[in-house]
Amino acid sequence: MARQVGPPHPKLPRILKEVITMTVSIPLVLIAGVIVYLAWRYMGLKVWHAIVCLLFGVLLAATVAGPEIHNLITEFVQWLTKP
Repeated sequence: MARQVGPPHPKLPRILKEVITMTVSIPLVLIAGVIVYLAWRYMGLKVWHAIVCLLFGVLLAATVAGPEIHNLITEFVQWLTKP
């Protein structure tokens, strides 16, 4: 949004200041992937542990609790990002 900063004198140039905002969006799955990689690299997470957790997540998402968990995560992310 531009607004006038200088005086409105006809012979002087008008100075406009433009405010630019940028939103950066990072998918939650990317953040989770980075956490799993760091756990594997530095905390000794075995590959089969990650596979079991992945299967548990997929099976949990298919239950009645799946939509509730999705809503909970969505509300938490919105709470984190609200101004």
